[in-house]
Amino acid sequence: MGNILPWKSDAAARQAIVEAREKREKRFEEARKRVENQDPALREAILSLSLVELRDALQNDSYNAQTVLAAYAWKALQVQETHNCVCQFLIESFDEAEAADKKFSHQDHKPPLYGLPFSVKENSFLKGYDSCIGLTKYLNKPVQTDCTMVTHLRSLGAVPFVIANVPQTLLSFVCSNPVYGTTGNPKNVHRTPGGSSGGDACLTALGGTSFGTGNDIAGSLRIPASMCGVVGLKPTQDRYVVHNVRGIPGHGRLALSFGFFTKRVEEQVLLWEHVFGSEDYRKLVPECAPVPYRAHLYTETTDKKSLRIGYFTNDGFLRPTPGCERVVQETVDRLRAEGHELVRFRVPTPDQAVSILFKCLFFDGGTFIRNLYSNEIVDPYMKESATLLKIPKTVRWLASYALSSISPQASTAMGSYVQTVDDVRLAQEACDEYVKEFTSLWHELQIDALVCPAFAVPSVPHENGGKLTDCVFATGLYNLLDYPAGIVPVDCVTKEDDAHLMDEESWPTGNNFVLKFVRNAAANSEGLPLAVQVVTLPYEEEKCLGVMKIIENLWK
Repeated sequence: MGNILPWKSDAAARQAIVEAREKREKRFEEARKRVENQDPALREAILSLSLVELRDALQNDSYNAQTVLAAYAWKALQVQETHNCVCQFLIESFDEAEAADKKFSHQDHKPPLYGLPFSVKENSFLKGYDSCIGLTKYLNKPVQTDCTMVTHLRSLGAVPFVIANVPQTLLSFVCSNPVYGTTGNPKNVHRTPGGSSGGDACLTALGGTSFGTGNDIAGSLRIPASMCGVVGLKPTQDRYVVHNVRGIPGHGRLALSFGFFTKRVEEQVLLWEHVFGSEDYRKLVPECAPVPYRAHLYTETTDKKSLRIGYFTNDGFLRPTPGCERVVQETVDRLRAEGHELVRFRVPTPDQAVSILFKCLFFDGGTFIRNLYSNEIVDPYMKESATLLKIPKTVRWLASYALSSISPQASTAMGSYVQTVDDVRLAQEACDEYVKEFTSLWHELQIDALVCPAFAVPSVPHENGGKLTDCVFATGLYNLLDYPAGIVPVDCVTKEDDAHLMDEESWPTGNNFVLKFVRNAAANSEGLPLAVQVVTLPYEEEKCLGVMKIIENLWK
């Protein structure tokens, strides 16, 4: 399933893509002219600061918003040339920065995020811009309102300055689409930065933005964070509800969360303490839970001498690659050496959870996503996932049965679909029951948090992403549960990790073609980022950040 357009429509679509890219290049060129004369030493001084240091420098007038924006604009354009992570440059950001300086420079009372430039994920609405998610049907149709997250960050003084790339239709961890092209991983451009928030994660990792934004319905923020080596937190859905974004409308039981990319945990704290429970934001989105950031929960966690932490290296559905397992076990060992109590956790009925996850993700049988692909040029890296959406239910049922003795993972995925309205209700009922079962086990073990693999694989070559859909359970589980989950980069893949992956005794695949896909995709990954995932109960984001900070310190 490649180009599925009739010839005349195909010509029109390709022309629309050409025009979109030309507009983009004109904006890039204008931005380059605006920043090319900045003093290189000044620029490097600004870019060398952490987000907390940059915030302080702006607050005490060491720098102003225009100077900081010029430095980050220059860096973002440099990163764009090598990694293709920017869809659009917001030229009006220069005017925004100038207006902010006129109002707040050398004033005692500044907004808390005054002058901080940030990137915006392409599915977030920005008035006057397309939000096309890689589809020509949305080109030349600029939206007429702003994403509420952007509106709020602007009110806090931050300056949106670039729009970052996403996969076509969003449902992929290969960050590629026919309109804006393919984004590379910060460590290796031939591998994916993850998705769907891959452009923001890549830009953050390479220093092209002070922080990035993203959203997460099955790992779309956490997968890029782990693959790019940056920090991210998926909060409980109702703790930060965002309006005016493209995605899957009516997503039901599967929690959709929004968050940020930063280089350090303390930078997450800086952002969330001004976002959670904000009274001003709740005027925009009143369904947000009125739960302000609770600093004492964070400090109580970081200061506690002995936390009781659950852990697992394998969720029981798809075994992670050796490096992904190793960093969890080493984190457990380091936590234990610091005096914390570590308790083995076994994910209950993982096959059942995977089935519920896929049914909730494609609660309409995949109709919405299939319709998005109709009359579109399909990105080469999306062909496999787009084709799977067209498989008839009877074929899926037969394939599930036939694959049961060959690949349990493929069999479960193939057999996880809904056909009737009653199937949808039953899937939602099963989801509710599973949440109760998981939470009951959590309380039985009396744990403060859970440490587990960030994902089943490190970054993989772009062409392999479509074969690894089963990996999504590592992150999607916590959308199903609506538990907060954060990513902490800790290490990189080693030569020994690569060797263990290829060793049939250390990491057996047998005749399981899904495991063989994983092995082939993750081969030769030495030097790529590895992370661990930290999970807590709903509305305990501060505790999650606290455990993330402890782990970050242990790996320094």
